[in-house]
Amino acid sequence: MDRQQDFLKHFLKHQDDLRAFIGSIVRDRHACDDILQEVALVLWQKFDAYDPNRSFGGWARGIAANKIMQSFAKSKRVPVPLSPETIQAVLGAFDEPAPEASEEQEALRRCLGKLPERSRDLIRLRYEESLKLREMAERVAATLDAVHKALSRIRTSLRACVEQELGTG
Repeated sequence: MDRQQDFLKHFLKHQDDLRAFIGSIVRDRHACDDILQEVALVLWQKFDAYDPNRSFGGWARGIAANKIMQSFAKSKRVPVPLSPETIQAVLGAFDEPAPEASEEQEALRRCLGKLPERSRDLIRLRYEESLKLREMAERVAATLDAVHKALSRIRTSLRACVEQELGTG
């Protein structure tokens, strides 16, 4: 496998985790995307220095933490939302093994799978892409009120489904 393919294999496997790590600290979606691009560039430039005996995800998150702190230092107009120590604590939390999904999470996952595609799209826009209702309405060509009502119905439906799955409803 050549260097580029090896890099892409590692990067694509960890891209979502990197985005989640950066997004957990940097709340602005556009700034998060910019930092992710900077991190990808540094990872590519320093890929020869990567030790394959170590976790690529941990190495990448360490570089992302540095880029986040650099970003905060550059924007002196905006107060730094988190201290470097807090960023390191978040970094440490990402390095811990993921807990097993709870029974409730598994029920929710099954219920999400039962939703119509349009409803899953709205949930994805709201909770994965963190869009505001107005942005969602523009994206799906609907009124703000229609999106609000649809999300309310979807949440009610999911709550009832999860309760039924767990035998509590």
